[in-house]
Amino acid sequence: MNEWYFDRYGQASFIVVENERFVSKYGRNLGWIHQSKQVFSLTGQPLGWLEKGVLRDRKGGIIAFARAASSWLPSIPGMSGEPAAPSIPGPPARPGFAGTIVDPGSGSWASVSIRDFFGADL
Repeated sequence: MNEWYFDRYGQASFIVVENERFVSKYGRNLGWIHQSKQVFSLTGQPLGWLEKGVLRDRKGGIIAFARAASSWLPSIPGMSGEPAAPSIPGPPARPGFAGTIVDPGSGSWASVSIRDFFGADL
């Protein structure tokens, strides 16, 4: 099942496909999920942590959340509707993952955008 994630303004931004990778609402691969919680870029660089429907950066700042998030959020914005599912591209070659990421704990909203977090066009 593919699940939509929303930014701090409540806008649907990307989906998690098969609990394995992130795909933008425009159908672009953005990153990977490794060992069910660690988040990596398409090139294998460590980015953050995904748990209980909340995506955090390495400092604990919240990047995005799922509608059914069960982890603490500092505030919940009014949320847009979910757009039609994008055309899901095939997965890119899976990179080697550089190191491991530990749970950064909870923080407030991150100061970086989703685009900056993934380092890719949405």
